[in-house]
Amino acid sequence: MSKKHIAHILILLIIIKNVFTQSIISKMDNVENVIDYWTHEKMLNAIPMLSPIGELNTSNNENGRESDSDSFNADFESDFLLAVGKLFFTLSGKTYSCSASVIDTDDGNTGITAAHCLYSIKEGQYSTNVIFAPGYNNGSPSALGKIPVDVGSVPKSYRDSKLDDYAAIKFDYPGKLKFQTGSFGWGLTPPSPVSIAIFGYPVNGDLINCPRNGKNYCIWRGDSTLESIKFPKTTLAWKVPIYIGSGASGGPWVMKNSLPNYLGYLIGVTGYHVGRKNKGFNQYADAMNFTLIRILIDWP
Repeated sequence: MSKKHIAHILILLIIIKNVFTQSIISKMDNVENVIDYWTHEKMLNAIPMLSPIGELNTSNNENGRESDSDSFNADFESDFLLAVGKLFFTLSGKTYSCSASVIDTDDGNTGITAAHCLYSIKEGQYSTNVIFAPGYNNGSPSALGKIPVDVGSVPKSYRDSKLDDYAAIKFDYPGKLKFQTGSFGWGLTPPSPVSIAIFGYPVNGDLINCPRNGKNYCIWRGDSTLESIKFPKTTLAWKVPIYIGSGASGGPWVMKNSLPNYLGYLIGVTGYHVGRKNKGFNQYADAMNFTLIRILIDWP
């Protein structure tokens, strides 16, 4: 290969990197006193974040579904994963909660959640006082306690167009948190449909055999399909025929695998719901751009 061709490739790679880099907004959060800020009472009273409502894409003839919660394959397990937890934060003077999880990275202190949990498009504000409680159960953090989040990376595409509703979070933890909790692998795009498990802390929604109280996490298992959806622009997203519920935003959608080092492979996080009130809602997770994820976790 000639030096000229090598130079052209390097220029192309720089352009590609700049495009993705410019599409990221990173927010450094002040973690001082954040653990003391989140008292047990504040955590219990945090408002479960409602996932955004999208638009039906008439091109795929999606008319929603009849609401019949007994038809859904959902279950609750008392033995929970430490890699899944509740995310607490303040936004516009109010306290909120979402769901989040630990993903496999070299630094060992990276997680993922929904972008709408870290940035409000309506308010034009970032969340503050962000903490992660891995293995949150029975209304309390696990023995790992409350982990401050000192950096959040949100795609500019989400801020500008509501696309790519997922965001990375960096934990302020001594050592590597993933060694204490386990982690979800990522980077694989499965064929559609795919069997998955969805984790989260809903307070309402369609899940059965689940407390739906925000104090315990719930699990749904079933098939997800990759579809074209309008929200507000046409994009690809994974769909399940249920409404997961408020507070589940950011919870991981995980497919099985046989590797011993991971709990499963992440394909998305609970994002928006689409449908009609008299027909029921479907839940969506934006199909992840893993190149974008790698930029999101390129911490300063």
